[in-house]
Amino acid sequence: MEFILPGIAILLSLLSFYVARSKASKRALEEIRSRNSELQKQLDELQKHMSKLQGRPGPEMPTVAQAEVTSSEMSMLKTEVGCIRRDLQANSQKLLVHAQILESFKEKQSSSDAVKATAIETFRQELKPFSEPDPDRSAQATIPLPSLGSVAWLSAEQPTQAQPVEDFSPIEEPAAQPPEPYEQVARQYQDAIDRGDRQALRQLQFKELNITSECEDSLLRGSSGQATKLEAVQGGGSYMVVSGEGRYWLFPTAQTLDSFSMNQPQKGIFDYEREILSKPVVKKPAEVKEESGDWIVIAQGLISVPG
Repeated sequence: MEFILPGIAILLSLLSFYVARSKASKRALEEIRSRNSELQKQLDELQKHMSKLQGRPGPEMPTVAQAEVTSSEMSMLKTEVGCIRRDLQANSQKLLVHAQILESFKEKQSSSDAVKATAIETFRQELKPFSEPDPDRSAQATIPLPSLGSVAWLSAEQPTQAQPVEDFSPIEEPAAQPPEPYEQVARQYQDAIDRGDRQALRQLQFKELNITSECEDSLLRGSSGQATKLEAVQGGGSYMVVSGEGRYWLFPTAQTLDSFSMNQPQKGIFDYEREILSKPVVKKPAEVKEESGDWIVIAQGLISVPG
């Protein structure tokens, strides 16, 4: 059985090859027959022209120039007739060869069909024992087995006490984790970023923020041990606040998010992790709260950057 299926596949591929070659030979035969008919028409026209030249009435005393012209025309016509006859003979030989090739293809195709049918029948015969029930096996299956009580030594050794039945209670699946409170706003933010929809981002934001100048100076000096403070601006902010479920989440604006591909500033707002990405993605926004007109980062976010 291991060799039957590959053999069938090979036969099918050979059959398709023979069919393709047969179609090509048929097309070649049609072209040769068409060319022969065209050459035959040209030959007939040339012969008619030659007959007209031979039967053309001339003057009683033709001049030498007229005789030379007529002779040259006749020689040219005879040359063309000879070329056409050679082409007809060559095309006839090609037509005969292609006819023989086509006939051989038909014979090979019929033999391939016969071999394929034989292989399929052999394959079915080999599968037959697996599909038909075994009478001996079914007869053996109907014979009843002796009971354990009929065997004296087995019945004497059987325990009299009943075995306790184990309790197979279903295992309770752990409860699904509730969604994070920022997941909905993060999904809306990421969808707007992926679409490049600036209008949707403006509708989503609560305020635009920038880090305060005092906090920025402390971060540059590296002496800030307190939470990062931001202040609201009318436009051109680097961050945006989004409200969700009574809490405030801080996201970078689209331009700031793109800049994280090259630079990941440590400003106490986001942590970064490298993944196989084409552009940065906000994995978790930072959480902020309003205090005395400023916004304080109370929980840093996480951003995945290309790495």
